[in-house]
Amino acid sequence: MKPPPFEYFAPGELGEALSLLDEHAETGKILAGGQSLVPLLSLRLAAPGQLIDINRVGGLDQIRQEDGGMTIGATARQFGVEHSAEAATANPLLVEALRHVAHEPIRRRGTVVGSIAHADPAAELPAVWLALDGKATLRSAGGSRTVAAEGFFSGYFSTAIEANEMLTEVWLRNPAPGQGWAFGEVSRRQGDFALV
Repeated sequence: MKPPPFEYFAPGELGEALSLLDEHAETGKILAGGQSLVPLLSLRLAAPGQLIDINRVGGLDQIRQEDGGMTIGATARQFGVEHSAEAATANPLLVEALRHVAHEPIRRRGTVVGSIAHADPAAELPAVWLALDGKATLRSAGGSRTVAAEGFFSGYFSTAIEANEMLTEVWLRNPAPGQGWAFGEVSRRQGDFALV
């Protein structure tokens, strides 16, 4: 299947991306990994008038430790976080959950932030983000705001992100030393949508 027609923008700076999003707030969509958006386009379940590809925007691929947790930028790939030695030490729950996300080729392209922004109730990363007291940084041409995970999801595939805002990074608490955790999933095959 072919996606519906759209205008394509590939800004090189965050300010430019936010200006484009502000200009096309009602019909534009952000593209980072495309793990969820590209299939929706191909099935014509989504028909944005503009795609704003943020992959050329510098600094959005960072993974860093701060304030007792991990901050992950909007273009940081799931595979990169999964195979980060720092993430394995600081947040093994997140790394374990990432191993259940789809298949490796998809994790090489898909982003942690994109999965959270998509708000699929069957997805692994929103559940872990909620469990680890996550926070979202939302930016627009007019400024930025932080939203706690418990107030971020408003329903299935629905979030607190306004039409002119971009989710630029997420933060999640690192489990405390000695704190117990587990991640389990039941699916028909590895990489399929979770049943439980």
